[in-house]
Amino acid sequence: MHTIYRKYTHQDTQTLMPLMFQLGYDLSEEVLSSSVSALRKQGGEVFVAEVSGNVLGCVSAIVDVRLAEGVKGEIVSLVVSENARGQGLGKGLVLEAEKWLSGKVGVIRVRANVLRGQSHLFYESLGYRKDKAQVVLLKKSP
Repeated sequence: MHTIYRKYTHQDTQTLMPLMFQLGYDLSEEVLSSSVSALRKQGGEVFVAEVSGNVLGCVSAIVDVRLAEGVKGEIVSLVVSENARGQGLGKGLVLEAEKWLSGKVGVIRVRANVLRGQSHLFYESLGYRKDKAQVVLLKKSP
């Protein structure tokens, strides 16, 4: 299996929609495309894993700045197609994101939903360690 890791292009949008759905996000093509544009406008990037012409996974890499925590890289929205998991694509995507972030930040963070215990083990196997647990609260903008 020869895998190509590359930056997302607009032609990947329809392929990424079912991947985002597997993560629990039912996004339209317009919303997904707009999100990628906004992410890039803020200095982030999206990478895909392509095998035999098929995009089977994706990941986002962003630079996040917090008053108390300073500048950190963050790996966001990693997903590999359900029928392609366990083949190393997730690890390859994380490595691609880390490579892109390496010249920009000294620390890379990953946030994983408490319900995704397998993803915690996956990230720990790549050298990440648990730092803290949080609750995320949302409010719609007035």
